[in-house]
Amino acid sequence: MPFFYYEAIDTNGNAITGSHEAEVVQRVEEWLLAQQLTPTSIVAAGEASGQSATDKPITWWEKWQGVGLEDLTLFCRQTATLLDAGVDLMRGLTVLASQVGNPILRQTILEIRDDIEQGEGLGDAFEKYPKIFNLLFRNIIKVGEESGTLDLSFGYMADLFENEKEIRERIKAATRYPKIVITALLGAVFFLMSFVVPKFIGMFANANIELPLATRLLISISNFFAGNTIIILMIVAALVVLYRIALGYEEFVRGRDTLLLRVPIFGSLYTKLYMARFSRVFAVLTTSGVDIIKTLELSSSALGNIILRDHFDNIIAQVKEGVALDEAMERQRILPEMVVQMVAIGVESGTIDIMMNKVSDYYDQETDYTIRNLSTLIEPILLLFMGIMVGFIALAIFTPMWSMMDVARGGAR
Repeated sequence: MPFFYYEAIDTNGNAITGSHEAEVVQRVEEWLLAQQLTPTSIVAAGEASGQSATDKPITWWEKWQGVGLEDLTLFCRQTATLLDAGVDLMRGLTVLASQVGNPILRQTILEIRDDIEQGEGLGDAFEKYPKIFNLLFRNIIKVGEESGTLDLSFGYMADLFENEKEIRERIKAATRYPKIVITALLGAVFFLMSFVVPKFIGMFANANIELPLATRLLISISNFFAGNTIIILMIVAALVVLYRIALGYEEFVRGRDTLLLRVPIFGSLYTKLYMARFSRVFAVLTTSGVDIIKTLELSSSALGNIILRDHFDNIIAQVKEGVALDEAMERQRILPEMVVQMVAIGVESGTIDIMMNKVSDYYDQETDYTIRNLSTLIEPILLLFMGIMVGFIALAIFTPMWSMMDVARGGAR
């Protein structure tokens, strides 16, 4: 097992050096964090005098994976810790690049460091990488750079990235159960149509009976499945590709986002998720000292839903004209009443950041409750759908079999 040399900072800001045995760099990072140490440099023993990990070429697989939320969260958290400990920004970026796990992010950090060395500002350097650092990230860093609170800005972004990861995990958890059930059901139907039903078709073909409509329909579907299996798989693959292509067209995304807000059960869930995300970002931006118009623009851009973003565009336009924020929100009927009331209280008391944090906490709890009870809510719908499918197949198979038995009894007499 390889050894790694590390440099770290303890909770008192003291520099610590040493070595640790582990399979990969990430294990050393986890071990250091468990010891309440913030890693600033981790180098494999074999790399101390040889090729650095930063010199290794990026593979196509690494390019395809890109930079994930976990990578960004760790980068922001470590940067905030280093800056708070008084480490120079240039030194901090060099240290982070030497021990960051993602090769694309590592290369990007080094390029940003080079840009800063040439006289560019940190915010301007981040602007060159919009695919990695979103608009919200770049603006919060600019605010921190201008106000001299970069450590707080990176800390805020780490919190937001962690919250975004939790939201995505909630969405996956919310859709996991129905996805499994529907996939299993479709797989069972595909198997029956392709391998089981054809055996009964041969039996029915040799019988001198008139087949009912359900059986004839089942035979037609089965013949289609059996004779076009490859075509069906190609159609499914094509639909997946077309969906990804369609995401590049605003009208399609608008229709999808409208459906997400209106579909039973899931519409309410997604609304709670969006409100939690908006409130959290709004609170962070307000705390950072961003003006109300910019706060609304950035918070709405973080929603991820065009329909809600259109409503917030209307709110922004009204606020620019002098309308109070809570009044402008109240005019948009799509927004939950609780959000409007909490904003009104925050505006009146001058604690809007605190109120929005409470709103976010509330919707986080509501989302968790809804997800925990999701299976109970959708189980009747899935059972009904499954019952209809099973009933149709059973009716189509057993009805002609009963007719065949009647014919056989008549012949025996």
